[in-house]
Amino acid sequence: MRLRTLSRTSSAPAARCYGARPRSRRSLEPPLIEIESRLLAAMTAERGHFRYESGHHGDLWLDLDRLLIDAGRTRALASALAERAVACRPEIVCGPLSGGAFVAQFVAAEIGAGFVFAERIVAKQAVTYRIPGSIRPAVRRRRVLLVDDAVNAGSALLATRQELLTCGAELAGCASLLALGDAAARITAATGAPFYRLATLERGMWPPGACPLCAAGAPLVDPVPAA
Repeated sequence: MRLRTLSRTSSAPAARCYGARPRSRRSLEPPLIEIESRLLAAMTAERGHFRYESGHHGDLWLDLDRLLIDAGRTRALASALAERAVACRPEIVCGPLSGGAFVAQFVAAEIGAGFVFAERIVAKQAVTYRIPGSIRPAVRRRRVLLVDDAVNAGSALLATRQELLTCGAELAGCASLLALGDAAARITAATGAPFYRLATLERGMWPPGACPLCAAGAPLVDPVPAA
């Protein structure tokens, strides 16, 4: 399947963050074309009619589990993301389990920040994210960068952000390897924090009642793709 070309937003110059180690000149980000090829090689994309975790319907499904199979490749992508996200000066990096937390840990290591994760909890058909009790004090009054592997409707990021605020954290920024559609702009508008990503992939997404694929009678698949 042929996918549309990925595009990257411009990033602010890297700034020194709290607790970060100095970065060498050899750690400069790889060329955009290399980042794009790594992302495309790391996951499977399928066009169709899908229900996302947020409840929205869309026309693109990504197999994000494949992204994490090659740990070296994931680390290299996370390093490129860290080059951008260090500008928001995070003290802690947080990611929702599962994929986001793995990328977040690599980003934290690259920046020299602390790392925490949020567990996905499903109760009465509602999904929430919770930071385990033993590590909740670590984010209190700290600048936290919220990281996911890919962001679609943004439900996982927004739910984790609410948990961080409940814990007394300050949201420094959000980041993901891949943003779908207008996800980055919507999350920035909702949180007031900068959103860093390596690339953007176009897709259609609609509330169930306004889905043109439903109107056309296309079969609905519920694989729980990118949140």
